[in-house]
Amino acid sequence: MNRIRKSTFTAIMLAGLIFTMAASPAPALPPDPDNAALLYYQGFLSLPQLSQEERGHIGEVARGKAPPDDKVREHIAQSDGAIHFAEAGTKVPDCQWGVQFSQGFDALMPQMAQMRFMTFVLIADARVHAADGDYRGALERCLMTETFACHIGDDTLISYLVTISVRAMAYKCMQDVAGLAADDTELLQWLKNELAKSPIDTISAIRPLTLEIEVFTDLMRMENVEKLARILGESDGKKGAEIASKVDAKILQKARQMFTERMNLAIKVWDTSVPYEQAHSQLKKTENDFDPNDPASATACTFMPAITRILTLKTRIETHTNAIKAGIDIFLSRARTGRLPDELPAGLPKDTFSGKDFEYEKTKDGFILRCPGKDLDKDEINQYEFKVKK
Repeated sequence: MNRIRKSTFTAIMLAGLIFTMAASPAPALPPDPDNAALLYYQGFLSLPQLSQEERGHIGEVARGKAPPDDKVREHIAQSDGAIHFAEAGTKVPDCQWGVQFSQGFDALMPQMAQMRFMTFVLIADARVHAADGDYRGALERCLMTETFACHIGDDTLISYLVTISVRAMAYKCMQDVAGLAADDTELLQWLKNELAKSPIDTISAIRPLTLEIEVFTDLMRMENVEKLARILGESDGKKGAEIASKVDAKILQKARQMFTERMNLAIKVWDTSVPYEQAHSQLKKTENDFDPNDPASATACTFMPAITRILTLKTRIETHTNAIKAGIDIFLSRARTGRLPDELPAGLPKDTFSGKDFEYEKTKDGFILRCPGKDLDKDEINQYEFKVKK
C-alpha cells in the first residue's frame, strides 16, 4: 500500500515538473553576430586546406577558363561550411574588419588573401550550379559575391582594389550564366530587379585616398624618420636610402605639403563628373610631375598611389556593371520577341569610358557590347560578349 502511494506521489510530482517546464518560456538564445566580418572570418577558417595547384584550378574554374570537374566539385563540397558562413555574412548589414588604423602603414590585413580564395570558391560554386542547369542558384551565388565585395568595402586602398577584383569575377560569371538562361524571362527580370537594388555604387576611392593622406603625412615626420628610411629603402633600394639620409624637418614639411596638395587635387578630380579621358589626363600629371633630384619631391613621389590606374579600374568595373545591365535588357527583349533586336534599344546603361551608348553587334552565338571609349591603361577597347545557349 505504501509502495502504491509512493508511486502515485512520484508520478504526480513528475507530471507537475513536466507541466512547469512546458509552461515556462524557453531560455532566450544569445543573438547571432551583428558584424558580418565575424561570420566571414569563420568562413575563412572553414575553407579546406588545399595545395597551390588545387587552389589555382578552382580559380581557373571560377574565371570560366575550365569546366567544373569532379575534383573541383569535391573541393566545393568540402567548402560547404565556408559557403554557409559567407552566405550568413551577406545577410548582415554591418561589416567591420577590425583594421588597426592606428598602425598606419604597418597595419596588417591578412584577411585580404583569404578574401581572394573565398571569391574563387563562391564563383566556382556558381559555375557548378550553372553546369548542372541551376541558373537561379548560380546567379544567387554571383549576387551573394557582389554583396561580399560591398562588405570588403573601401576602408583602405587595398580593400577598395580587392572589392573591384571580386566584383569583376562575379560579373563575368553573371554574364556567362545570363546567356545560358536567355530564354527564361522570369529569371532575367528577377536578376534585373536584384541588380537595381545593389548598394555597390556607394563604394568609393575617396575615403581610402583621404586615409592615405593621414597615414603618409604622419609618416613624413622626423619622429618617424627611422620607419620612413626603412620604407624608402624597401621601395627604391639605394636611391630610397639615399633620399632618407638627406631628409630633415624642413624637407619633410615640404614633402607633406606637396603630397597633400597632389592627393587633394586627385580627390577633387575624383569627386567631380569629369569625363574619363579628361580625368585620366589630369591625374596623370598629378601623379608624375615630381622632381627626382629634389629630396622633398622624391619623398612625396614614393608614397603617391597609382591614381590613374585606380581611376581606370573604377571606370572599367562601372562599365562592366552597365554592360551586364544592358545585356540583361537585350536578353529580355529576345525572350519576349523571340529574336535579338537589330539595333541597341534606347535608354540602356552606357559605356563609362566615353559616356556614350555601347556599340552593339549581333554574332552567330549572341551579341557583343563594345565600348566607344578607349581604356587608356590597356590602350585598347573593351568589349563584352554574351552568348546564347543553343
